[in-house]
Amino acid sequence: VSSSMSSNGSTAVVGEANKVVVGERAPLLPVASAARSAYEGFDQEASRKYHEERETLPPSSEEHHQSEGGYLKPIIFGGLDGILTAFAIVAGATGGSLSPKVVLILGFSNIFADALSMGVGEFLSSKAENEWILSGRVFE
Repeated sequence: VSSSMSSNGSTAVVGEANKVVVGERAPLLPVASAARSAYEGFDQEASRKYHEERETLPPSSEEHHQSEGGYLKPIIFGGLDGILTAFAIVAGATGGSLSPKVVLILGFSNIFADALSMGVGEFLSSKAENEWILSGRVFE
């Protein structure tokens, strides 16, 4: 087995039966694959057979979706929205020279109303998204 470094930084390792090229000149298929030998030998039947067999095999990679963190985006968005609107209400009430008791009541009522509206909005948004996804599966 020998190894050499080319000018573009790719390394070629040459063995008795295998040749591995790393970098932009790396082949898309392994050197010893049936499809590559059919391509290089201009063998249309072998190429057709390889691709027909490949189509009948079950897919080896499935889509993987994360199930964690589903509430992270709404929590961050709701938290930022709540902080900004609560600050605006309290700053406006303080600037209007209202009593501290009124400022606190306005601030807490704003936080409660924001939490309620964000919760209902997130529920309705998730419900609509799920219904849309399920309606799309009907067409599949």
